[in-house]
Amino acid sequence: MKSLIRGERRWEISPLPEENLVDQIATSLSCVHPFAVLLAHRGGGDWRRLIDPDIDRFHSPFLLSGMEEAVARVISAINNKDTIYIHGDFDADGLTGAAVLYQGLLPLFPSRTIKVEVGNRENGHGLSKKFVQHAIGEGFNLVITVDCGISNIEEIAILREAGIDTIVTDHHLPTGEIPAAVALIDAHQDTDSYPNRHLAGVGVAFKLICALYERLNRPTPYELLDLVALGTIADLVPLAEGPEIENRALVRKGFSLITRGEGSSLGLQVLAKRLSINIKRISARDIGYFIAPKLNAANRAGDPKVAFLLLTTRDRNRAEYLTEILLDYNRDREIAQRDLIAQAEEQLASNGANPRDDGIVVLSGQHWNEGILGLAASSLADRYHVPAIVISEGSRVSRASCRSVEGFNMAECLSAHSDLLLRYGGHKMAAGFSLENERLPQLRKRLLEYMTQQPVQARHGAEMIDAEVAAREIDIRFYTNLRSLSPYGPGNPSPILLLRDCLFEEMTFVGSGRQHLKGRLVQNGVSLPFIAFRMANHIDLFEDGPVCVVFRAGFDDWKGSVQVNVVDLVVCN
Repeated sequence: MKSLIRGERRWEISPLPEENLVDQIATSLSCVHPFAVLLAHRGGGDWRRLIDPDIDRFHSPFLLSGMEEAVARVISAINNKDTIYIHGDFDADGLTGAAVLYQGLLPLFPSRTIKVEVGNRENGHGLSKKFVQHAIGEGFNLVITVDCGISNIEEIAILREAGIDTIVTDHHLPTGEIPAAVALIDAHQDTDSYPNRHLAGVGVAFKLICALYERLNRPTPYELLDLVALGTIADLVPLAEGPEIENRALVRKGFSLITRGEGSSLGLQVLAKRLSINIKRISARDIGYFIAPKLNAANRAGDPKVAFLLLTTRDRNRAEYLTEILLDYNRDREIAQRDLIAQAEEQLASNGANPRDDGIVVLSGQHWNEGILGLAASSLADRYHVPAIVISEGSRVSRASCRSVEGFNMAECLSAHSDLLLRYGGHKMAAGFSLENERLPQLRKRLLEYMTQQPVQARHGAEMIDAEVAAREIDIRFYTNLRSLSPYGPGNPSPILLLRDCLFEEMTFVGSGRQHLKGRLVQNGVSLPFIAFRMANHIDLFEDGPVCVVFRAGFDDWKGSVQVNVVDLVVCN
């Protein structure tokens, strides 16, 4: 099926699974046929696990290598009244991880013995020389990293020489030598046997707190799972791939807390309310598209410590004040983001490159705003459905952010080109690197060659539609069925559905700049509300005769009804 909105997109309906399995599911759940098809596709014979991932049975934290040593060192710190310096990365995963670790340790130590640093973009990811100097100068006994540290060989060695122990909690891929920490917790180590190798950084921090509380015979602090859910969604780790379904279980439990207003973070509740998010029906999309970008705006256009303070404050007035600061940062971020994406699109057009043919987007510009590179890469990856790398060329060194698509491992890609890079890190969906400017042409050439050798679904391929539905099947029951599969993310994407031969009526322009279309969709006499985000300039396509609609099922909180969230209009075969 050819896209009418974006000519470079092509859609296909996933082949029907075994009909006996579909019938078995439909009978067992008394659900409509499209939902049974979706469960059969994603779960096969183990489809029940998609609906109930057994959220109360997480993997034991002591299966992680280094956990015993880490717990022993923290207990020693408690007994000796050591001072602790927590260093979290400055993105949403690191911010939430630092908040989880801080709030988990706070009841165990005397006041003013724990300090938190969340880094900043100027000093780069991981431990900086400035942080090391502060830790030594202020006489800390123990440093604990969150969402970083696996690559900080030199910095941790300096801390050790100064008599300061380091516990590393990270989830990025080791790139060679392992730092000389007293404990190193990262499921990506070759010797690690932890079943879920793709915990987010906040997930690893939570596991440390769980192990510590277990050893101290204290109840597991499940109230921290609201922050774990936020960081896990924001960092794009897999949510339903074998043992990684634990990530989905963590998020579901966290969402359950948020909907009841029982999580640990008052600031998260205040921010959600300020953004008009209905926390009773919070979704991964609310986190990924609205909440996490506001937290990340602090590191892109302001001070990331503001986001950390918001996540940990217990004063409502302070939470509301910090929220307004974040929203100011976000407005600045939006302006910078629009400018950079416009430059990237202009460069693509002038180069005559076809991302779908190349299988990848690689763009660079002099002194592009490094805080916005990841957002631009995400936008390009989403538009062209191929991996995207956006690079800022400095005076001598260039820095890049990378975003991937389902089926392509960005971390492996960078590892294959590590001989050209000064530093690199990340995971299969998001990563970054730096390299000397003169190596940029060689890297670009090798990346294009690398893509020709990869069996990437996105390359020359079609985007897949999960199932075809009829308008009469789309009701609150069907929407509730789909919600039972959430949260959605890598490994468990939000279902894409198809409606054939639809007409549109009562259309109006809505949203900032009147860039969205809203109205009613009609198929065989059945009418449903619809919204088409950023498609107002394509109203002529909606006004033409019957057309097929690619969509996601959504919900209109104002009217209290299920709606069709249009993804694309297509010509059906």
